[in-house]
Amino acid sequence: MKYDLVTIADLCIDILFVGDVTPEYGQVEQFVADYHVELGGSATIFASQFAKMGGNPAFFGVIGNDIFGAMLSEKLKSNGVSTEFLTTDTQFKTAVGLGLAKGDDRAMLTYKGTMADATPELVLKSGILGSAKHLHIASFYLMDQLNPLWQTELPKLKALGHTVSLDTNWCPDGSWEKVHSILNHIDVFIPNEEEALHISGQSTCDEAGKWLNEKVKLVVIKRGADGARVYQNGTVVNHEVPAKLRANLVIADTTGAGDNFASGFVYAWLKGREISEAVTLGMRCATGSLAHIGGIQGQLKP
Repeated sequence: MKYDLVTIADLCIDILFVGDVTPEYGQVEQFVADYHVELGGSATIFASQFAKMGGNPAFFGVIGNDIFGAMLSEKLKSNGVSTEFLTTDTQFKTAVGLGLAKGDDRAMLTYKGTMADATPELVLKSGILGSAKHLHIASFYLMDQLNPLWQTELPKLKALGHTVSLDTNWCPDGSWEKVHSILNHIDVFIPNEEEALHISGQSTCDEAGKWLNEKVKLVVIKRGADGARVYQNGTVVNHEVPAKLRANLVIADTTGAGDNFASGFVYAWLKGREISEAVTLGMRCATGSLAHIGGIQGQLKP
């Protein structure tokens, strides 16, 4: 097939302010130390890292006919991501995420704009789902308009021998159970620990992992500084962050670390590497991201 992997992008521009401040209403003006404008969106970060490692990804996304849309298109091309399925909407503005990074924490506000225009009808019309043997689903809850698409198309893709990975990201409205109906069509599920707990309704990481593994063959729970735990065929393997990565760890911003981990893991998994190698590559991608503001600047290159 034409591409190694396809995804439906929660495409947006991230504007990240950096500083030890907390916004206040009442027209209180405060100063920040720095700001950055970068590609945003879980699938966007995932695809960019996948391309930089030598993969050939493509994604469907919608941008506005504005300066941010033009910026996204150019940056994607420079990162090696195909824009064949990129669509321009003249009615709505390009999606924007506004973030404030404070130490290793962050607060985010999102204007969905054209992100909400990635409808099942447009995705199917584009033909992207048949362009690769692997589909990565990101921002499941943020892109909830696509849920009907997954219900109808995932069984068809699986019947054709395609594989599917999932990284739901956070659920803004707390309706975590929405993802339950597609879990049996997923080959690799890569939530962080808090997401896994909410989705499973369990109280510990291992309980959540085992519950999810009853539905998904391979579950990788991201645990930040504590590494990752892999649940497969009823077994559990803990993977700590390698000492070399831990010793050189610099945390400038956590934005995109989980997306980069997922990209590294899926890249190695699709290459047929051992699970331990895939986890290590994921951790390398994540730690590279942590050292820079935003999810793109620190991405790993071979």
